[in-house]
Amino acid sequence: MGERVGVLSICIVTGRRRHLLERCLKSVLDQEDAPAYEVLVCSDGDPEVEAVVHALVPDARVALVPGARVGAARNVLIRQATGDVLLFLDDDIVAHPRLLRRLANLAADRPDVAVFGGPNLTPPGSSLFQIVQGGVLASMVGAGPVRRRYGSHPPGPAHERYFTLCNLAVRREAMVEFPLELRGGEENAVLIELERRGDAMLYDPRLMVFHERRARLRPFGRQMYKYGFGRGEVISRDAAGASPVNFAPLALVAYLLALPAVAVLLTPLALVPAAVYGAAVGATGVKIAWPLRRARAAVLGALLIPVVHACYAAGLVAGLVRRTPDAVEPVAVWGSATSVETAE
Repeated sequence: MGERVGVLSICIVTGRRRHLLERCLKSVLDQEDAPAYEVLVCSDGDPEVEAVVHALVPDARVALVPGARVGAARNVLIRQATGDVLLFLDDDIVAHPRLLRRLANLAADRPDVAVFGGPNLTPPGSSLFQIVQGGVLASMVGAGPVRRRYGSHPPGPAHERYFTLCNLAVRREAMVEFPLELRGGEENAVLIELERRGDAMLYDPRLMVFHERRARLRPFGRQMYKYGFGRGEVISRDAAGASPVNFAPLALVAYLLALPAVAVLLTPLALVPAAVYGAAVGATGVKIAWPLRRARAAVLGALLIPVVHACYAAGLVAGLVRRTPDAVEPVAVWGSATSVETAE
């Protein structure tokens, strides 16, 4: 065991999702062998949030920031946090019962690492659509290198693409503020900056949370569009955020749209990559469905993979061409509680 880590600062930004926030906070309170921690919550202005939070965690600090983007809201929490490690959680996650203890141990054992993170898994009891959705996002064909965000993989050195803000920890001494102007992908912008500085990152599957999946196709498509949009914004802001894998879905969609004309006017051999793609999609659907023993899951998985690629590609284009607005610093109103919540 390395040096002891002090307080963990749990930073949660929430919208108007009271039942999800309550469930998230209860999973924090139910931690096994928890280290010392504090809870900080930032709301989009919902006046009920403070009462909801303090009913469960009386010493939590709660800020209301009407109209702020998510990155700006998290900056409010960063400035008030007192912990050695900042743990960012979304309000729609359920933390594994030993998340905090595992994080504290890793942070103590690996003082050379600045960023820690792990997967967000599909919660037990999810619908078939949600389970298949999680399988698609955790697959190579569906999500490529970002699949580590959605499934358990061997621990080791990490890249910014491995992490998402629903489950991300950063040492206070390494933390930089989130860009105010971004509407998505703000964690990638921060992690790219930390990579540029040479800060080490560690992925560990034991740092897991359970993340609520979208219940229907349309919200799922919007989520994939948002992911693409966020990456497009990040690339437009900083070329270091670009990688060939980011443009793979866009190239794929462009190829499929042009395929009929190319196959007819140029050569039928242009159909070969499409056949390979179709086979890979079908095989991935079968792989997802096999442990479920549901033929319907194979069909659903094969249908959702193109949805991921098409919606992400559309969002990427929109993010790349979007005009970046002027940054606006939000005004935060803090509640009355200011002490630190500790668990021995």
